[in-house]
Amino acid sequence: MSEIYLPPQPTEDDAAPQPDVNVEDLTLADLFGRFWRSPGPTLRALRQVASVPRSAEARNAVYMPPQPQSAPRRLVQRQPLSAAKRREAVQLGMRFMAFILAWWGCGILASTPQRTEITALNNGAPYLVAGFVLWLAADIYGSWPQLRAWWQRRRNGAASAVELDEDVLVEEDIRPETQPVSAVWMGLHPTRVLIVLSGFFLSLIVLPLTANNQFTFLGFWTWIASIVLWVIALAPVDNGPLLWVRSTVQAAQRIRWRSGTMLALVLIMLLGAVFRLSDLNRVPPEMTSDHVEKILDSYGVLQGQHNIFFANNGGREPFQMYAMAVFSQLPGLGMNHFTLKFLSAVEGLVAIVLMYWMGREVVGTDNRRLGRYVGLLLAALVAASYWHTALSRLGLRIVLTTVVTAVLMVFLARAMRHNRREDFIKAGLVLGFGLYTYQAVRMLPVVVIAGVGLAFLFHAHSWRVRWRYAINFVVLVLVALVVFMPLLGYWMQYPNDFWRRTQGRFFGDALITTVDAEGKSVERNATLQERLDAFSENLPILTNNIRAALLMFNWKGDVAWINGSPNEPAMDTLTGALLIIGLAAWLVRMVRKRDIVDWLVPLALLIMLMPSALSIAYPVENPSHTRTSGALPEAYLIAALPLALMVESITKLAPGRRGVVVAGGLAAVVVLGAYSMNARTFFVGHYDAYIDSSLPYTEAGRILRGFAESDGSYGNAYMVGYRYWWDHRALGIEAGHPDWPNGIVSMDGLKDFLFAAYEKTGDYRLDPEKDLLFFLAPEDEDSLNLLREYFPDGRATLRMSYQGDDEYWLYRVPALGEQGFLSWLASPPIVAGS
Repeated sequence: MSEIYLPPQPTEDDAAPQPDVNVEDLTLADLFGRFWRSPGPTLRALRQVASVPRSAEARNAVYMPPQPQSAPRRLVQRQPLSAAKRREAVQLGMRFMAFILAWWGCGILASTPQRTEITALNNGAPYLVAGFVLWLAADIYGSWPQLRAWWQRRRNGAASAVELDEDVLVEEDIRPETQPVSAVWMGLHPTRVLIVLSGFFLSLIVLPLTANNQFTFLGFWTWIASIVLWVIALAPVDNGPLLWVRSTVQAAQRIRWRSGTMLALVLIMLLGAVFRLSDLNRVPPEMTSDHVEKILDSYGVLQGQHNIFFANNGGREPFQMYAMAVFSQLPGLGMNHFTLKFLSAVEGLVAIVLMYWMGREVVGTDNRRLGRYVGLLLAALVAASYWHTALSRLGLRIVLTTVVTAVLMVFLARAMRHNRREDFIKAGLVLGFGLYTYQAVRMLPVVVIAGVGLAFLFHAHSWRVRWRYAINFVVLVLVALVVFMPLLGYWMQYPNDFWRRTQGRFFGDALITTVDAEGKSVERNATLQERLDAFSENLPILTNNIRAALLMFNWKGDVAWINGSPNEPAMDTLTGALLIIGLAAWLVRMVRKRDIVDWLVPLALLIMLMPSALSIAYPVENPSHTRTSGALPEAYLIAALPLALMVESITKLAPGRRGVVVAGGLAAVVVLGAYSMNARTFFVGHYDAYIDSSLPYTEAGRILRGFAESDGSYGNAYMVGYRYWWDHRALGIEAGHPDWPNGIVSMDGLKDFLFAAYEKTGDYRLDPEKDLLFFLAPEDEDSLNLLREYFPDGRATLRMSYQGDDEYWLYRVPALGEQGFLSWLASPPIVAGS
């Protein structure tokens, strides 16, 4: 097409000729300005533009005489955006609108006064769908030139439906065949054979050395030595464990500690630390029976009880008990509730750093900048997460699931993409040790099978590569099994204890337990047919459970007050909106990239929801924020992707410092906005629900300690048990004595109980020369009246706790003296309630 040029408009101080101006490059405002100053030449130029045919190639220039101006003026000409940048800007606007739509829908779901499916879910869901669809439309619009070119080439036969150029729709990945083949691990070198035989022998003797649920000194170090030998034996010759350590050190040395990425990560960690550590002593306020069991088991570790699996309280993995035992010995800490919470909070902070690593690794190296953005935003969203913070401050072992899942996804992603032996070995180590943390980790082997299966079926393009995948998968399983050996021995020796919690959620506790003649709950050996019948009866609930688990992120979360604010979604409205559009962004990425790791992420999310969804015997426990903790890294990864894509678009449209400031501002607004909402949910909603349902052990513990350290003793204080009331062990822990034994189960045996305490030695001996103190439930009038009859000189006080609705009786008896106490023991017993 011909180009028509207008001469420049000189000012009075123009000293040099100005370049010609193309009429077609003028904006409408510039054209009107030139028409106002030189109407004739401008009209002639426009007529010439209209009359030149499209095929003409000559450039016809029309010059206008210079028009003097009354005052000098500098004209700044804006460079028009290129077509690619215009499309990028429109796509960014569409993506932002998709985010706003999804956010609006999440707001309806979360803030409707009466949150029912009719009033909230049905009204908010259309906005979520609209946001999802608009994000897809934005990605289609942004890729339209490439899509059109691909379609034209396909119609012309230049491209097939399977093989597409990487600059069109699908980006080709690096095939496994291009990776260097490691040395054969099963070589015939005598040293390697000797190591294999030694590892095999040690693994066999680990079972008898760790029998009866005990880590002995010899058994523990035999187990560790077997793991080391198997790793050495299975590692490639050219890339063994020593090289792994060396490469890790070198990678740490290459970190640019003063880079913007590190600054952002430090700020994210500060946000996470503030959320997880501030007011930790007060929130959550009180212990539950779960905390009591953890502390007592950890105390038992210090006393020499080195269990492999802790069968009490439904069965629990051991890592947290040993970690608590170590933490309790640190200066300023102790065997108490605060140390338990501090330990899990530290584990939560570790998880935030690992989220950054996971985000970068899953996105891959083909777009390092996007991977860095995703990693940082994943870490930031988790740092601001109410769900993850609740797990971090809970004081239980659940938060370890997020740690194990994040690290496993890193090495599994590497193994799937590159088919390298060392990555499979590392994944096996993570999986094996992870099984010692929390029961939800038992679902991660399914994730591993799914990931390797995807690589085997869709990533390998020759049987040679598939064979390597199969061999490496066997290596992963073998390494995990070697690490699992002590737990495997426990499973074989005590199968019902190992699977009790899982069986209870599948079949119901009524099937696997019963009550004996003394009223105690004992194990019942249900037949296989009984188990199958119970499972079949409960199976129809699974569909509703899966639906509830999928809706927990945006609609209705955990109902248990100990895990969070009851019925609150697991995500705030901003992060929940990102998750909705993130599903669309992830779907596009799966189609464009054809990266099997991208296909694994949503599949892993679904798999790790199953520990909660499979609670078919107790559907009220679903969704559970604790049992779905393995799905947290994948969910927040998907939510981080769309925000990272918007940040990347901004930096492309506005390169330099301005783009960084705008993109960083957008990310900061979203993250800090999410933190503001989540902090309110945790410190107000969760705290209120917790304080309403927990028991005032801290206050009672202070009274017990004050009594013992003044004119009483720990051996002279007792708690009278009552249905659904206090746990005397919690009082002892809060008073600084985890092994305080003075919980009276029945007042009928009061004299025998006090006489046994009188015959003890040490801190828990009853001293007749000091006062007696009894804690009683406010409803336990029978026990209170019995104490009044036994000790008429005693004084009863009804105490109102700081929680308001919780009351309890204190009955204090003046010192009886040695002879008075013995005379009381010799008096006729009084029957409670008579």
